[in-house]
Amino acid sequence: MWGIFLESVVVFKNYMGFHEGGYLAGIYLFALLYLWLTEKDKSRRAVFVYAPTLLLAMFFCPLFRKVFVRVMGDSETYYRLLWLLQMSLVSAYGILKLCGRYRRIGLAVMCAAIAACGSYVYDSPYISKAENAWHLPQEAVDVAKLIEPEKGRVTALVPADLIYYIRQYSTNIELPYGREMLIARWDYHHAMYEAMEKAEIIDTEEFVRLAREYPCHYVVLERDRQIEEPLTEYGYELYAEVGEYLIYQDRETETP
Repeated sequence: MWGIFLESVVVFKNYMGFHEGGYLAGIYLFALLYLWLTEKDKSRRAVFVYAPTLLLAMFFCPLFRKVFVRVMGDSETYYRLLWLLQMSLVSAYGILKLCGRYRRIGLAVMCAAIAACGSYVYDSPYISKAENAWHLPQEAVDVAKLIEPEKGRVTALVPADLIYYIRQYSTNIELPYGREMLIARWDYHHAMYEAMEKAEIIDTEEFVRLAREYPCHYVVLERDRQIEEPLTEYGYELYAEVGEYLIYQDRETETP
């Protein structure tokens, strides 16, 4: 039981960002404690005090975690219970209540604390300047524009790094598989994905057979992707080139 409790502590610390200081978690817990001591309204206490506290107690309870994992069959999603903590609501309400009591001084102190404890969001490696109105990589948009039909739908086989972007750009471009193949812990198997991504060198004959089962009107390959025989020898034509991608159209599959 102690080991299960410690696992929950680790999950909580990772979720709250304690490895980066955990400042927002500190503000939240401070606001929750302040509301415990000062909030008198019963309905507000139920929402801003009792519910978060009960949820935290359940989250750290080893027995509750064992039941959760057995029922859900997955311990990886246990952290999602913390989504119900209402961190923004509790923090905002608690701080405003504190500022209402201490007026301008309280407001200035809390604003300074939030600003000092935060980080400059644009320094994040996950944020980059938008290249277009869709906020997608321009090469992905260019590929999608070339294969998207004016009417109807087409099926396209694209490299894994384009899967998210193609579907965001247009639902008229269907894919043989989606993001389920990109999450390793889900352990999905798909023959087309194996032939496209897992093989060190693409077996052209088997690859073409699988692609035509759907059928895939277009096949997009990275320029340096190794393939046994050119697709052009199997009824494909080089339709277009976009940056590092080569777009092939299957002449034997009717395209809308």
